[in-house]
Amino acid sequence: MDVTSTQGNWNELSADELLVLRRCFVRYAAQPMKEEEPMQLTQGALSGVETKLALHGLRSRGWLEAVTKSWGERILYIPVDRLPALHDMLLEQTPINRIHTDHPITVHEAMTGLESELLHVLSRIAIQGVPLTAKGTIHKRSLQKLNELTPFRPEDLEGLGLHYAHAELYPVQTVVMVDLLLSLGLLVKETVSFRIQEAELATWIRLSAGQMRKHIFDTLMERYGKAEAPMQHFRYMLCAVSQYGGTDGWISIQYLLQWMLQVGLIPQNSLSRDDSTNSAFIDIVPTIANLKGLADETVSDFNFNGSFTGDIMGWLKALTAFGMGDWGQTTSGEICFRWNVSVTDLLRPYNDEDTHQEQGAFYVQPDFEILVPPDVAYDVRWRLECCCERVTGDRMVVYRITRESITEAIELGMEAKEIPALLDKYSRTGVPEHVRLAVEQWAGNVGRTAFATVTLLRCGTQEDADMVARHPALEGLLERLGDKDFMIPAHSADKIRKALAAIGLSPRLEPKNADEPAHHYPLLTETENLDAGRSLFSQEGRAGLVYTGRTLHFYEQEHTLPDPSGYFPERSTVPSSWTKEWRSYHTSTSRQLMEQAIRWQAAVGLRISGKEVKWIPESVVSGDPWSVTGWYASGMDEETPSRATLQPSDWSDMRLLVPFT
Repeated sequence: MDVTSTQGNWNELSADELLVLRRCFVRYAAQPMKEEEPMQLTQGALSGVETKLALHGLRSRGWLEAVTKSWGERILYIPVDRLPALHDMLLEQTPINRIHTDHPITVHEAMTGLESELLHVLSRIAIQGVPLTAKGTIHKRSLQKLNELTPFRPEDLEGLGLHYAHAELYPVQTVVMVDLLLSLGLLVKETVSFRIQEAELATWIRLSAGQMRKHIFDTLMERYGKAEAPMQHFRYMLCAVSQYGGTDGWISIQYLLQWMLQVGLIPQNSLSRDDSTNSAFIDIVPTIANLKGLADETVSDFNFNGSFTGDIMGWLKALTAFGMGDWGQTTSGEICFRWNVSVTDLLRPYNDEDTHQEQGAFYVQPDFEILVPPDVAYDVRWRLECCCERVTGDRMVVYRITRESITEAIELGMEAKEIPALLDKYSRTGVPEHVRLAVEQWAGNVGRTAFATVTLLRCGTQEDADMVARHPALEGLLERLGDKDFMIPAHSADKIRKALAAIGLSPRLEPKNADEPAHHYPLLTETENLDAGRSLFSQEGRAGLVYTGRTLHFYEQEHTLPDPSGYFPERSTVPSSWTKEWRSYHTSTSRQLMEQAIRWQAAVGLRISGKEVKWIPESVVSGDPWSVTGWYASGMDEETPSRATLQPSDWSDMRLLVPFT
């Protein structure tokens, strides 16, 4: 059976499927789990075969996916794009009573203009290049230039605890900037240098700033956030409660963590209290009493240990560095956070129909500066980066036109006439006349002379040179420079070589010119006519500089489901009355029925004192009389299963509980 991965709401799942999904979600978030681990999480609440059938249903609906390792081991995981719906589910089932806080006295504001900053970095890489040493590290001089370009500060990213090679050489802020470009597919590492991928760049600069921010946010959430389930839960819960931020949007981190502790999203060992010494989670599904007891405590009663608190603060600072929101501190020392982006839009699946590029214009000033508001399209900004010097970068980016910037642009491949045309087309108030004249003059002065790549043909004697000059097949292809030398265009070398060989003057081979080809700035023409297509910018598994610890992309995706009939081997040999009727059996037959239930990992219905109960047998113990250990289970998420040992005299009637009854 193939996996259909149909989209649906969580409340469309069966009770068993929802129980399994919730327990896997609370414990693992979207982290990988071994195939047997869901069985352990539901032990005593559901029978093994009920859990298997629930997993089958969850995989068929796309709530769970699977990969297979090379030796056949199956790994399950909840897809990341399902996390927002599941955190909303928790909020619906267990509403959060309080999340907002007072306005902080100290506020650390978000950086603005990250999208334009990355564009500027890409333009400098396009012009300057990023060469690598023989060991594969960035040359010291290039690294220094990248350090000067990075929009991040080290203190805003150190709390992420990132791991990467050459940590003694690379500052964390530069690593994150380069890794981000690599992860988005805009940059690729080759043997001797980093190279811009022009097809991906062509698509990128045709996006709006909001669309760029979505791809950056996806990368930030799952590449730089720690992979452990509690931190993944915190990242997505901080998004989920954005709608409850109060009038000024400030979210109390302590209240959020208290609620997460109540519903089991945070492990007990994250608390620094004396009674929190083990590493187990609090009850996977807390009882009502548990929730009430926790709710009665105050925020100050929950003191999280230094490691967990450090991870939380590291994430808040990173969100601020990436321009997603502000973090602050109240007079009582309480940490809070405020989003300044629409998190709902950022988490929404990408839709091609959402593509809408900005259509704004810039302002050319009399002092040769160009003011670029946020609504100017990024393909326009890309060409400004080529022919102007950037003065400042913020929401309003400022460029300046200079003689040197015009010269460099033309040397990089921009046509002289394209520069004034660009200014005319996108300047909202026109181009001042003296600016236009200066630009045209500067552009016109470039290229009146040029270096040309030619090849020198040198003959051994003057007689040989005369023979070459007279040969009709070489007429117009050679320019004689002296008695024995000729200048030939490089592109005609092969044709001339053949003609010389025909008259017995075949030239000997010389080493190829080691000079690098002329460097060109990419995408100088209008990009709206390019068939750039759609790129998967936040694609999992791209090689970067940061070690993420995520390995699922290395394994083969499993697209088929096992046949559920395989869960019940030798079904035809089992008496149908065992599954269809409530009956009293001889003790030997009762034992056979129990043993069959254990082989199938199924539950048994028992009538005890006139009441029907669900019993999940674990093992049969021989003796006179024999006994069976297992659990009383209701299958309800709110109740904790009770383990016990029963003897045949403890029940009257019984029935094997299987789905094909």
